Amino acid sequence: MSNGGPLTGKLGKNKHFTTKQLKVQLDRLLELRERVSGEIISINRDSLSQNDRDPSLSDQGTDTFDREFALNQLSNEQDVLFEIDEAIRRIERGTYGICEMTEEPINIERLEALPYVRYSIKAQSEIEKGMPKSFRPFGATMHGM
Repeated sequence: MSNGGPLTGKLGKNKHFTTKQLKVQLDRLLELRERVSGEIISINRDSLSQNDRDPSLSDQGTDTFDREFALNQLSNEQDVLFEIDEAIRRIERGTYGICEMTEEPINIERLEALPYVRYSIKAQSEIEKGMPKSFRPFGATMHGM
């Protein structure tokens, strides 16, 4: 999926989008990346500073909940950061805005709303339709009874 190389921020040739459209999207992705990176740093700092609190001011359960909430939030932010980096790599390779499932161009309005999307609306819908089956716990064993 990822070539793992450093991000160069160069625009690759893309037959579906103009250089101007790609530059606008790259700028949006870089701005979003900076904002998400800042949020990750903030979440890390906040969760570390919780250890400095006076234990008499809050109970153990609240601290555990706060820590788990911060970790979950951090995980979500890191997922978004990964997707942003992958979108920047797609811009560099010239594959940005092309659905990874159908290989058709993704609607520019969709890319403007979510600049790091990998799939067209149609493909995303198909993927989401298939999700419940793959995540149903013990689905196969319960039907066999």
